[in-house]
Amino acid sequence: MSEDYPIVMMGIPHLADIDQKVVEAIYHYNPGNLENALKVLEIGCGNGRATAELLSFRPDIRLIGIDNEPEFVKQARQTLWEPIEQKVLTIIEADALAYLGSVSENCFDIVVSVLTLHNFLGSCRNEVLRNIFRVLKPQGLFVNGDKYPPDDPFEFYEVLQDHIAPFLGVLGSHGRFDLLKGVVLHELADFAPDRIMKGKESLRTMSEIGYCECKFVYRKNFDAVLLGYKR
Repeated sequence: MSEDYPIVMMGIPHLADIDQKVVEAIYHYNPGNLENALKVLEIGCGNGRATAELLSFRPDIRLIGIDNEPEFVKQARQTLWEPIEQKVLTIIEADALAYLGSVSENCFDIVVSVLTLHNFLGSCRNEVLRNIFRVLKPQGLFVNGDKYPPDDPFEFYEVLQDHIAPFLGVLGSHGRFDLLKGVVLHELADFAPDRIMKGKESLRTMSEIGYCECKFVYRKNFDAVLLGYKR
């Protein structure tokens, strides 16, 4: 859906709030042992929408954005050509797990992702989380703005309608019923047992990996912003 991504994102009316909470977490990050530039890895940079926000709020950032979708990488490089030329941003076409496995441990101050990890199978996602923990420096921060449905099935179905309804309104009003079908099927796939990223379960998994101070700092419907630190 890379070419239609801006329309699809209109189906998340609180997307700006998610971005704001992600940016705030990074803006206020100050580990006390920071040397020179803040090294940040963005997993699933997409077309560079969130990337631009991150760069605008922290001039000391040196950011690497990765995405495995060639069209997204092309769009991000075209849109963010200026910070790329200034050498504060590098955009790489790469699989998340493969890239994380290629870099040394303790090399990033922050790893951030927005609306990406929910796409992974649970087993792959957990491996990604373990590798994020490995590449974070001590006191490093992981920020994830993503879909974290409630663990309780009754609460899940109560919220499901509010989560899906905006997509119906936006894509229907644009006459994009072909795209609407794809979005609904994608959403249903995200809730499959081997894919769903439940809230409390995710907190437990991250704590078991070794993250500390794990907490949600924002929630609207299924969407939330989760923070975790490496001691």
